[in-house]
Amino acid sequence: MANDSLPELELANVRTRERLTETVRRLQRKADVPARTRLAVAKTRQRWHRDPTPLVAVAMTAATGIAAIVVGTRLRNEPAGRMAALREPAPVPVFKPVKVGKSGKSTGVPVFARKDPTGNPVYQERQAAEKRRKKDAKRNKRAVKRITKVAKG
Repeated sequence: MANDSLPELELANVRTRERLTETVRRLQRKADVPARTRLAVAKTRQRWHRDPTPLVAVAMTAATGIAAIVVGTRLRNEPAGRMAALREPAPVPVFKPVKVGKSGKSTGVPVFARKDPTGNPVYQERQAAEKRRKKDAKRNKRAVKRITKVAKG
């Protein structure tokens, strides 16, 4: 630098000034939010016209997420959405065939009916719990009567 000629120094000075102005221009472009938004929208439009598949996939994923939230909130208010619904015994379908008359023709349509739930362990457990609750209520009622009788006399 000490032995450089004046034109070389001026050229270096101009190049440095150009680099500085380019850097300032880049910083202004980065800081301009509306322009960046317009650029992002323009890129998305261009991408949509080139190949819409990824954007459609994103839209479908968003729609599925929103639908899942809506269905979840609706299901929360239904009896099926509560844990108590798990204690209900599931109906077991049993096929009832059609009876054939003397003429050889069927007299109806085959149907599915519910099987008697007495063999269902969930049903048995629920019945036993109900029996225990009734027994406890009876015992508590007798205890209350006894306590009131002792308190009076």
